[in-house]
Amino acid sequence: MRFISSFHGILETLKSGAALGNLQHIRLYVAKPADMPHPGPRVRDILALAEKLHLASEAVDIAYLDSLDPQHKGVILAIDEPHASLPTTLEDALALAPTRALAIVLDHVEDPQNLGAIVRSADAFGASFVVAPARRAAPLTEAVVRASAGATAWVPVIVVQNLNDALRKLKTAGFWIYAADMAGTTLDHAKLEPKTCFVLGNEGSGVSRLLMENADETLAIPMVGHVESLNVSVSAALCMYEYRKRYSVEVV
Repeated sequence: MRFISSFHGILETLKSGAALGNLQHIRLYVAKPADMPHPGPRVRDILALAEKLHLASEAVDIAYLDSLDPQHKGVILAIDEPHASLPTTLEDALALAPTRALAIVLDHVEDPQNLGAIVRSADAFGASFVVAPARRAAPLTEAVVRASAGATAWVPVIVVQNLNDALRKLKTAGFWIYAADMAGTTLDHAKLEPKTCFVLGNEGSGVSRLLMENADETLAIPMVGHVESLNVSVSAALCMYEYRKRYSVEVV
């Protein structure tokens, strides 16, 4: 069971669940009127959407909400994870990928704010999915949901045990692998393939040597300022935007 308490996260999860016909695995808890006599506008928006979707809300004691997520604002969405609608394995994600597809592989990105921002950009620019390792990386927590502004409800975040194995599967599925590296071809001069995978590295050490060796090409973002590099979430957004300029992404 996973709990979402951010307003954007709840709203987008409800919309996604309705679009995918998966509301039966979602429960909405709201503080009892005695504990929240004057719900704010965003709580009212959530309750109005739930009513429109014929999803009943359950009034509970504020102490129960505290036990689920101390950072709640009077409303929490509970999701039965085993019945999630988005693909949870790389194999399933690849099977659903269209002929022009954009994938993002994150090489041990540890900051949940960065992960959330990248997922938000992935939704904005039509990426099919994001791949992250199970260890030494930010897990998909409520902090990530908040930072993504609810985009985690729309973009699959696939957790894998081995990133090199994931790259091999992406190549077999027809993806061209581009690793971000300051010594690479500048992004604006690169020939991006219809099935493109961008590999973005850890905040401190960048893309690992082995992943770099397994990439088909390295790309650099052209810069004219004084700092040596960009935040990984900014780099990811620029890469995705460049791809989006080249191809009309088929969003699935």
